[in-house]
Amino acid sequence: MRRRFFPDSILAWLLLILVTGVLASQAVTMLLHNLNRNEVLLHLEDQRAAERIAALAVFLDHTAPVLRRGVADAMSGPSLNAGVSDLPLVADAATTRELAPLAAALAERLQGAAWREIRVGSTEPSGKERAADLVPVRVAIGLVDGTWLNFEFPMVASLPWASPQLLGLTVGSVIAVLGLCLYALLRLMRPLERLTRAAEALGCSGTAQPLPETGIGEVRRAASAFNQMQARIGRLIEDRLQMIAAISHDLKTPITRLRLRAELMEDDETRQKLVKDLDEMEAMIGATLAFAREEGNPEPRQQIDLRALVKEAGGHQPAMRLGIAGQGPWEIVAQPLALKRAIANLVDNAVKYGGEAVVNLSRAEDEKGSQHFEIRIDDRGPGIPPEEMERVFRPFYRIEPSRNRQSGGSGLGLAIARSAILAQGGTIELHNRTNGNGQNGGQICGLTVRVLLPI
Repeated sequence: MRRRFFPDSILAWLLLILVTGVLASQAVTMLLHNLNRNEVLLHLEDQRAAERIAALAVFLDHTAPVLRRGVADAMSGPSLNAGVSDLPLVADAATTRELAPLAAALAERLQGAAWREIRVGSTEPSGKERAADLVPVRVAIGLVDGTWLNFEFPMVASLPWASPQLLGLTVGSVIAVLGLCLYALLRLMRPLERLTRAAEALGCSGTAQPLPETGIGEVRRAASAFNQMQARIGRLIEDRLQMIAAISHDLKTPITRLRLRAELMEDDETRQKLVKDLDEMEAMIGATLAFAREEGNPEPRQQIDLRALVKEAGGHQPAMRLGIAGQGPWEIVAQPLALKRAIANLVDNAVKYGGEAVVNLSRAEDEKGSQHFEIRIDDRGPGIPPEEMERVFRPFYRIEPSRNRQSGGSGLGLAIARSAILAQGGTIELHNRTNGNGQNGGQICGLTVRVLLPI
């Protein structure tokens, strides 16, 4: 359940880490920068306001009392309103924490004069001021003669975390950095993707194109190691096939001599038994040579109609019934002779051991969601023990231990079938069918062979 929410590839993980790291770094940097910037700007705002009020207060203090009101009105403006009154605009002498820096700055600049009292306060901002994030501030300075100098002006209460321009530049820089990093990651991951495809091809068909040994050091070493491994595997397979072909070919001569000698025997019963054994030996040698030739010299691929090929592969078996689901198209690029031989072997096994072969051709999806052709072959035989499901694909392996060809065959049919199907990039699976609920819920009523071929 947890894997659904996490990436399933190295590139996706690297992108997730990169995007998360860049965004977190930019967010923290912007937060710290704006906190520091806002603190400095608000401090400058307090200092500038205190400087203007102190200068105007000193000027009015040195002005004749009869002229103070007129001078105050003349020096008032939109950003600072000054006035002279017998009562202060700020009734409470206590200063809020937000206005404490302004009060301290005023006290520092007016400490050389004989002021009676300095009060700093604020009122509830109006709708327009609240929208602009401003707060109206009032300052009352008491003179020695009992009059009050009152000042009222708007101050910035707080600053936004970021301006649209800063956000735009940040987003642009993040996109540019991520774009460059994505380009670099794709260049780094391309050799790994080639290595993955080559490994899949090697696992399916046993051969793959040599990888170019280019790129960074780790990639070059991995490509070189893969090429060396592929060369060693190729030599081992070639040596094995040559040995099998040579042994099978060399056995033909003594078998021929034995057949000639058997024909000269006077005992008819003994001669017939000997000739029958020699025929079985020749059939086994022929199957072995066919297996070796197919492994060593794969045929070229071409586009074929899978529906027609399946019909032709099982057409020689009257006990085969074919069902096709869907309208197609049924074209596939494959090795026609090898694939036909593989399907024919599977149909023959179903008829021989299960009495019939019910073949169904359809389209299906694998666990990764890829589209495949599905060939399903059902019989009514005794099935295969679970511990033997993988062993039956080994060359010359037979479940029936007597080695009797009438009951066990040569042991190459399933090996040839799986080798051919893997060479097409497909898969083959064996499953026992039961007449109950589940695998262990009833008696085995047949074997199902499921072949998936990529579309």
